[in-house]
Amino acid sequence: MSAQSSVEIIPPTVPQTSGGAKTKQPKASKKKPNPAKKDLLFRTVGESLASQLFSHSKLHNTCTCCALAADHQRDQGFLLPPAAHPTHDARSRRCGSSCCGSSSSSQTLVEPTSDSDALSSRYSSNTYGRSSSESSLPLGRAGFVPLSKSTSLPQIKLPGRDHMDNAEVLERLAGRYGKVSHMVILDRSYNFFLNKARTGALCYKVQNQVAIVAGDPLCEPYLFSDILDEFKAYRKQFHWGIAFMGASDSLVKHARRQHWATLQFGAERVLNPMTNDVLMERSGKRIIVQNKQLLNPDKGGITLGAYAPAYGADPSLQSELMGIYESWRHQRNQAAAAAQAFITVYNPFDFPNLMIYIYTRGPNGVANGFAALRRVGANEGYHLDPCIAAPGAPKGISDLLAYAAMALLNQMNISYLSLGYEPLTILGDVTGLPSAIEKITRSLYRHTFQRLPIGGKKAYHDKFRPDPFLDSELYLVFPSGVPGLRHMLAMVHMANISIRKLVRSEAKSASHKENPRDDR
Repeated sequence: MSAQSSVEIIPPTVPQTSGGAKTKQPKASKKKPNPAKKDLLFRTVGESLASQLFSHSKLHNTCTCCALAADHQRDQGFLLPPAAHPTHDARSRRCGSSCCGSSSSSQTLVEPTSDSDALSSRYSSNTYGRSSSESSLPLGRAGFVPLSKSTSLPQIKLPGRDHMDNAEVLERLAGRYGKVSHMVILDRSYNFFLNKARTGALCYKVQNQVAIVAGDPLCEPYLFSDILDEFKAYRKQFHWGIAFMGASDSLVKHARRQHWATLQFGAERVLNPMTNDVLMERSGKRIIVQNKQLLNPDKGGITLGAYAPAYGADPSLQSELMGIYESWRHQRNQAAAAAQAFITVYNPFDFPNLMIYIYTRGPNGVANGFAALRRVGANEGYHLDPCIAAPGAPKGISDLLAYAAMALLNQMNISYLSLGYEPLTILGDVTGLPSAIEKITRSLYRHTFQRLPIGGKKAYHDKFRPDPFLDSELYLVFPSGVPGLRHMLAMVHMANISIRKLVRSEAKSASHKENPRDDR
């Protein structure tokens, strides 16, 4: 029975006293109805994406403790990808029965402790990481490593390290200790160094006879000295120097105790999907309106999909997404007249068990954008990169993908989504350099970065309202002390800064100053 039908309606009466005088009848209190709770877009988007991943995990017989518990699955058909999307092989993944007994305190959607046969070919057979020869990579027709069907390892009773191949160990270490600087694990031009105990690893690239290590060592901080000593012995065979790019506070503390030179060159910008103002619609109204228009079947007709390779590889979808990435890279390189800094070339599917992908399809069912989320275990979160739209895609696709990534992580109760590097226009804190050298270094840095197109990255990050309490500093570290020319050139190459383009830009700027009338 409704609330209204349970109330008896009584005709109004006018009570009177014995003298015939009217008395005032107290007015009935009118209860104001509670305002309806605003149905925010991110709940619809997040629940839809979560339900897709949850259904995929059930399809592939993954036990529910390894998947996102989607308690409130609503019918949001307009967000789902078209039915023509190919299905997975249900036998491609299965979960051990002991998984439900996991003692892990952090529930995440994709567990890192899984094998990946496809990665094995990327590493050399010895302890010291993978071969640098690209010709040995078994590339598929789309130019990426085809994923094999593999079995998920349970959280407990893991096989001993002696029974795991190098690829499994590296994926496990990256899943546990990975940070934003380790995004280069998806770049095949980098190599890995695995210590003899297989308790830690370094991701590095050799430039100008200098091994540039990306970020911190993938291990516990108390093992930093041991793994770096092992790597030093290995480097002596090739007469390599060493430097670090993108080191965090953890390694910098170790570096300062060793009196190494450290230079703060950038910051990591981070979104909090649990409190983000854009997600909660407290700001960024233009993004919200744009997303609603794109997702409206009668307007944009865009649909969203989610894919976690840990629940079963989909080579057809991966080929589509890889095609988008290659097209986007080609267009970016063609349009880039200026030097591009901090650009990395990825193979987005090389560490499948660390990854979640969100993608968009147009009204015609063709994929036109995707975002890759890589697990960063050290921060108990994810790193968003790449987040791209295909050439010719509707305006706002990349914004929609970033928004959808936050919405999904909100459903997963994850409060850390890294946007990646943001280089500083001037150097921050510098230690371990003589004052005269520090002054010269600051001047050279400022002069160089004034000519790089890095302002757009900050503006793009700012519109999504990063959480300043989650931001952190990133450093260059030089164990040799004052960096020599060889070290500096190696860093320039690592940052993908074209010296030739910088010289051209400098010459063009100088000619404009000499002939100001030519600009009129």
